[in-house]
Amino acid sequence: MIITGHRGALGSEPENTLRSFRRAVADGCDEIELDLRVTSDDHLVVMHDATVDRTTNGTGAVEDLTFEELRSLDAGLGEVVPTWAETVEAVSVRFQAEVKAARAVPLLVESLQADPALAARTLVTSSHADILLTVRQAMPTAETGLIFGRTSDVADVLALTKAAQAGTALCGIAGLTVEAVEKLHKEGFAVTAWPVPDAETYAQAVALAVDGITTDHPNHLPTR
Repeated sequence: MIITGHRGALGSEPENTLRSFRRAVADGCDEIELDLRVTSDDHLVVMHDATVDRTTNGTGAVEDLTFEELRSLDAGLGEVVPTWAETVEAVSVRFQAEVKAARAVPLLVESLQADPALAARTLVTSSHADILLTVRQAMPTAETGLIFGRTSDVADVLALTKAAQAGTALCGIAGLTVEAVEKLHKEGFAVTAWPVPDAETYAQAVALAVDGITTDHPNHLPTR
């Protein structure tokens, strides 16, 4: 089972920073989940929210700030907001790269097309099917995954994942059943469950036979 650190080690370090990503790897993660947005001057950066208000000492929308302005902010414990390129250089494990803004698609695709090894270790994700379809059109070989919240209807998950032309369904563990996972697997989809905050939920994910889990707290999971 693939263990993915949500925004790195969100429960221990400032999210979506190189410090957080390195901590997640040190805590045993096989993969790092991160979020991509674009500055006003077209730099592909790692940031979850549309604004910098919650996670830095600054204010304003990411898309309205220049890279220099964004870079001047403290993202926690003296960390700066990293670029996608810096993150790729710093982290050697796989990525779940969640596209938060449509403007990020061409920049991300360009980086993956330029580096086949990076493409091979990147799952492009989104909760928006149209973003994944844009990625698929631009790069037919890209690995993509559609993100769901509570998994209440496997038929909907199947239909929507197929419509997005994605290979992975990233399912909220609430409501996810063994039967649903089996059905998704039978249709050829990989299944990731989230969030998995502790050993008890991890055991639940193992029982569900999912392919991977996403956690804020990799240090709280059993040692494999």
